[in-house]
Amino acid sequence: MKNIKYLALLLFSITLLISCGQDGVDSVTNPGELNPTSEVNVGFVDSNYESLIFESGDPAVEFTIGTNVNPLGVPVTVTFTMSSSDGSPDAVAYPQTAVIDAGETSVDVQVAFSNDGVAEGFIAELYTFEILDVEFGGDYDYYITPGELTREIAVIDVEPQFTTPPGPVQIVMTWNDFFTDLDCFLVTGDQDIAGTIIDDSQGVTTTESLTLPVDQYGVFSIYAYEWYGIYPATYDLNITFPDGRVESFTGVVITGDSFQFTITKGSLGAVDGYSITQL
Repeated sequence: MKNIKYLALLLFSITLLISCGQDGVDSVTNPGELNPTSEVNVGFVDSNYESLIFESGDPAVEFTIGTNVNPLGVPVTVTFTMSSSDGSPDAVAYPQTAVIDAGETSVDVQVAFSNDGVAEGFIAELYTFEILDVEFGGDYDYYITPGELTREIAVIDVEPQFTTPPGPVQIVMTWNDFFTDLDCFLVTGDQDIAGTIIDDSQGVTTTESLTLPVDQYGVFSIYAYEWYGIYPATYDLNITFPDGRVESFTGVVITGDSFQFTITKGSLGAVDGYSITQL
């Protein structure tokens, strides 16, 4: 009986050895198929980083979306979205999607604007054109690493009178009559008597000065009055901008407590735009 038991154990061991050996053969001769994924950079490849255009009358802005690799064998579908600084990207036409065809490395798209009916002067409405998604024709052998995903577009209604680098603006009011005492205020809004006072000057000399800070944008008004109520009075106004430009108004006559000038300031990317109106 013991011999039969040992024989059974021997047969079991041989069978196990053959089985393990066969598994080893299979793992070498039938390794399976390997499908490595490829990293593809997709993004804007043009130089239109920050465009400035008029709301109507300007041609469409063109952008290029491309890859950083040789042409792929599948189409690359790019999905876009658009947002604006006022929360409603109206009066703008742009493609929802664009396709880089198989065998190509880039595609051009255009964004066009039209009049939205809202008078905004040259205070820019900022639009952001953004790549939202990228799909490689259903082929999962590719995956995206994002390139440049956005382009900024500043849209204005009209052109400013001039532009300067960003910085504070100095406003100086002077007069010759020592018996005249003018005081002045810089307030927000277009001749808004309830506007916020940005700066004021109420000295007792023949000079008053105001400062429009670098971070303030919009429409501002200069309000002035003669302390003793003696009218008319005459003064000169000099407005100095960050690049040294000086806008001078001489012999200005004030006939009562009133707004005298408006200054409109808007950001146009790397520069600020200005318009001045004497009331």
